[in-house]
Amino acid sequence: MKADVTVIGAGMVGVSTAIALARHGADVVLIDRRAPGRETSFGNAGVIQREGVHPYLFPRSVSKLLAYALNRRTEAHYHLSSLPSVAPFLWRYFRASNAGSARRTYEANIPLFAGCLDAHADLAADAGAEELITKKGWLRVFRADAALRAVAGELAELEGLGLSASRPDADALAKLEPHLKTDRLAGVVHYEDPWTCSDPGALTAAYASLFERLGGHIVERSVSGLRRDGTGWRVETDDGPVSAQAVVLAAGPWSKALLDPLGLKLPMGIKRGYHRHHAPAGNGYLTRTIVDDEHGFVLAPMAPGVRVTSGAEFARHDAPPTPVQLERAMPRARDLFDLGASVDENAWMGARPVFPDMLPVMGEAPGLPGLWLNFGHGHQGFTLGPVAGQLVAAMMTGKTPGFDPSPYRAERFS
Repeated sequence: MKADVTVIGAGMVGVSTAIALARHGADVVLIDRRAPGRETSFGNAGVIQREGVHPYLFPRSVSKLLAYALNRRTEAHYHLSSLPSVAPFLWRYFRASNAGSARRTYEANIPLFAGCLDAHADLAADAGAEELITKKGWLRVFRADAALRAVAGELAELEGLGLSASRPDADALAKLEPHLKTDRLAGVVHYEDPWTCSDPGALTAAYASLFERLGGHIVERSVSGLRRDGTGWRVETDDGPVSAQAVVLAAGPWSKALLDPLGLKLPMGIKRGYHRHHAPAGNGYLTRTIVDDEHGFVLAPMAPGVRVTSGAEFARHDAPPTPVQLERAMPRARDLFDLGASVDENAWMGARPVFPDMLPVMGEAPGLPGLWLNFGHGHQGFTLGPVAGQLVAAMMTGKTPGFDPSPYRAERFS
């Protein structure tokens, strides 16, 4: 096969990049080992997180670090056997979680997140998938007064960006979510701007169908390697090579394994995560996603049921699943909402690609002309996929990007 551009990875980021390139008139082949939206983009909390400009920092509290070391927390877990492979990333992540680095990431995130709703609205309308999106925001629940006070600075910064985050009283909250149990809570913040999705995998697949209607080609193959091919690139797969003048590497947690053999070794880590769906007990229902601030799990109303997601697990990408965080979260989840039996046979597991500074890598690979990078979006790949796709496609086609792409270039790690 031959094309102008080959995009590797059919998650939200890869599909969105392929659409943006096709709209610029490029002949694009999108490759993944599975159908679009069946890996990382399938299993997230489904929030298009317009307010998500503040990075997820590695905690520095001694008490929390001790609890993490003992593997006693709900929001974080690690495999002792994986420590030799994950420790270098964790150390860099810890070092980057300082005030100065957090401020730089926050400032770089502002233009990146500013267009996420419009970019999704554009794709959802063209894909005929608007029914999968709800525009009611989400709720962050706090179990301690101190934790609620600690976010005051964040909320003030969001207000300065023109975003709405309210603190509903008991009556207002009962109207928003009548079946949410609030008797053990110190307070709730309602982030009003974000959208949520009832089926993230289906939304990604709908965008992929739009890509095909634009003339794009989707190929289900396993990619085994990349190599230069004259002035272009050759993607090696289990069913023959695909040649193109340019390649976009948007394979999420699999990107580093394809990039390392080319001599460009970036400090990407992986956060694994789990989810399971539960039927609501009785006649209960949720209309908004609920995030437990203290314990790091999410309750998200989805098409199959209420999706309970875990916090982060640090382990080798190929290590066996250990969904212990879901079991730890369940009693606390039932403190918030009456959950019935699981409707899934097994817990789902996925992996998020993340860099120590919590910014993605987007731009041409240094020293590898024609190879473009678009991965490492961490918790925000579902939110930022359409914006990231527009940015990378503009750079590839010589158009002026909508904002400065320099904070996201791979050269920042050199």
